[in-house]
Amino acid sequence: MVLALVIGTVGHSQDSTVSDPDPKRFQSQIDQFLTSTQESLLPDSVVLFIGSSSIRLWELDQYFPDYNALNRGFGGAHISDMLHYIDVIINPYSVKAVVFYCGDNDISSGKTPDHVYNDFLRIYDKIISLFPAVKFYYIPIKPSISRWGKWDNMNQTNHKILTLSKWNSALYYVNTATPMLEIEGTPNPKLFIEDGLHLNVTGYDLWTKIVRDRIAQTLD
Repeated sequence: MVLALVIGTVGHSQDSTVSDPDPKRFQSQIDQFLTSTQESLLPDSVVLFIGSSSIRLWELDQYFPDYNALNRGFGGAHISDMLHYIDVIINPYSVKAVVFYCGDNDISSGKTPDHVYNDFLRIYDKIISLFPAVKFYYIPIKPSISRWGKWDNMNQTNHKILTLSKWNSALYYVNTATPMLEIEGTPNPKLFIEDGLHLNVTGYDLWTKIVRDRIAQTLD
């Protein structure tokens, strides 16, 4: 754990050519999260799903009914947006595990793998500092049809985090990316809705099986 925190403090320099978007564009959605939190009983041992639209569109009640799974995804998010709102997203809860998917929009906007990796380190360190016993499940940036031209940078980002996970017992790299590729190494179109970016039911069935298996193997 200490190793991850040390790594996470190194090299937070960002690309001078790509600015983070204004997180205030999500304020109404964050306000909805706050209202939901205030109006409901807070469950114990939450498995918190955080990230961009691939998290937001995941029907957790259907796919993870046996866990206290809570969805705090918001579509179009960059990791910088999640960092801005992290206290609202995570702090009210007793968090047992975090399932994380973000970085897709970051790379698509022109951010480099180093930029996205450093942002990931910041949010990972923040969550670990709040919940030292948490287990963190990283879903790699997915190979999609509409963003296939960005796949090299996405894959580089994934490999950086995969390498980090080998040094850190709290970080689990959940390989959903490779099974999304066909034999020739291109995205399987059967996994996506018409936009070629977001998952359809078949895609979420695939992700759910892989994530559930990994959680079952590792979460007490």
